[in-house]
Amino acid sequence: MQYILDASFFFAEHRLEGDLWTTPEVADEIRDHVSKMRFEVLTAEGLKIGGASPAEFAEVEAAAEKSGDLRVLSKTDISVIAFALASGGIVVSGDFAVQNVCRHLKIPVKSLLAKTAKKKVWKMLCSGCGAEIPTGETDCPICGAPPKKRGTEKRESGNKKRR
Repeated sequence: MQYILDASFFFAEHRLEGDLWTTPEVADEIRDHVSKMRFEVLTAEGLKIGGASPAEFAEVEAAAEKSGDLRVLSKTDISVIAFALASGGIVVSGDFAVQNVCRHLKIPVKSLLAKTAKKKVWKMLCSGCGAEIPTGETDCPICGAPPKKRGTEKRESGNKKRR
């Protein structure tokens, strides 16, 4: 199996068997002594670095914009998802926004946490009247109240919520 590691993988003790990859952006983000040592050991054991084309970056950004996660994803997060999209690898991450965008793009995810993110679409809703706030607006154009971020669970087709 090919695993694409995000930076959170290097911050804790995790073990994976398989073909391990990361991106140059992740490698640049690793600064603390322990994480650097872990990165160097894994590199000596065969960790590889790869990247994606601008087309994959654009596809990830479009999916993140649609899901509402773009404003919280870093360039490094996007690089990991884009490389997984290009290579067909499994993303390894503890970041719920990364996991959510992967789910929207049908990229397999292995969570570093006990819990995995559910597929959501994030929207900014008015805290006063409940209207959806357009991207880029700081206050509600209807009543002027500040927005709140709300996630709506996105169900896979055919899966209906049971009551």
